[in-house]
Amino acid sequence: MTSTRPFEYASSLHEFAVSEKEFLRQNLQYNVLCTGIIVFNTEGKLLLVQRAAEESAFPNAWEIPGGKVDESDETLLHGAVRELQEETGLTATKIVRKVAEFEFGDVKKSTRWLKQIFEMEVQNCEHVVLDPIEHQRYLWAGEDDVKQDRVGDVELNYINNDNKHVKLQAFRRRREVMDQS
Repeated sequence: MTSTRPFEYASSLHEFAVSEKEFLRQNLQYNVLCTGIIVFNTEGKLLLVQRAAEESAFPNAWEIPGGKVDESDETLLHGAVRELQEETGLTATKIVRKVAEFEFGDVKKSTRWLKQIFEMEVQNCEHVVLDPIEHQRYLWAGEDDVKQDRVGDVELNYINNDNKHVKLQAFRRRREVMDQS
């Protein structure tokens, strides 16, 4: 397990500064909690990672970094920071805002997942180092790239439409905040 370095988070995210166990106790309709992380580079492009071809679930799909919050994570926010570090080698300095959430499940297994999506600032977004077991490539995508499902000659295949919607929501939220400044 990767230990997380100190990070800041916006006061609006205080409700997520609780353990996985506590969060699920407060939200009984879910039994699995996971996170997604939005990282923009200095050009305003979004980091996308491509799942490994050997992945049993959704091989070769493009997604944002993230994963399951572990029982050992101090808080949901720590889990998100840890997942970013494990999957991309990036070190979060600040969790800026919640961007979105969505739920999904497996009726056969009575599993109900909640995915919380956060935008983060990182130390140096140019030093992406992927975990090759989980991801095989990364790229930086602009909003039009995501809308068109293509970055240059790379076709962006997503797990589902919710995954694409989250990426577009991240661009909208960022634009709203910049417009208010």
